[in-house]
Amino acid sequence: EISGALSGLTRVRRFQQDDAHIFCRPDQIKSEVLGALDFMRKVYTTFGMTFKLELSTRPKKALGDIALWDRAEAALAEALDEFAGEGEWRINPRDGAFYGPKIDVK
Repeated sequence: EISGALSGLTRVRRFQQDDAHIFCRPDQIKSEVLGALDFMRKVYTTFGMTFKLELSTRPKKALGDIALWDRAEAALAEALDEFAGEGEWRINPRDGAFYGPKIDVK
């Protein structure tokens, strides 16, 4: 290996996952989100890290059907209530992506 090579997995120094996208049917939202949040909690707990959760909702310049947005936001809120408990997360109004609501882990 050439000195100083940083390509591929030959010299991994850091791995950073700062976002994820889940594409699924509406009836799968809650279970998929709960699975991702459970994984995140295991990783954070392993390293002694804490986190706060926010549900970022529909921005002014959102694309798509408002009824679909409402269903997606409700499904994410339901998943957050089950995962963290009611009142243990907050809404971040109008900070969702243009294509859908999101959960921010801080």
